[in-house]
Amino acid sequence: MDRPPIKGFGHIDLTVTDVDRSVRWWEEVMGFRLIRTRERPEFKLCTVVHPSGFFIGLMRHTNGIADRFDEHAVGLDHLVLRVPDRTALEAWAKRLDDLGIENSGVQDETAGPLIVFRDPDNIQLELWVFEPERVDPDHLVFDPGA
Repeated sequence: MDRPPIKGFGHIDLTVTDVDRSVRWWEEVMGFRLIRTRERPEFKLCTVVHPSGFFIGLMRHTNGIADRFDEHAVGLDHLVLRVPDRTALEAWAKRLDDLGIENSGVQDETAGPLIVFRDPDNIQLELWVFEPERVDPDHLVFDPGA
């Protein structure tokens, strides 16, 4: 049976404890820009966008149930952003170090090198260089060059 197409990744919303702090962090650390703020009695949502076109919603629920992210709970485990190459990844490692953001440093993993770090709410983030030549071709279901 043919499946309808999916064009790519749209956006992700992350639940945070302090929307304004998170917006500043995503702007200052990651290079995103605030494009929209929406407030209702039950939530505040700020949308930031990166020049690459990646959107993130930063959401604070009025009746939140936790004060810190925990990847052991059902839901998001971590979020990975791709970078073009090892040179860019090493530049990110230096930037994170310069900003005093604790990180793993560049680590070599099965499908390419990465850096692991966390945002102010403890959400695990990774910056990753996808190296398709390191993956069994039978496991690639897409064209990595597209």
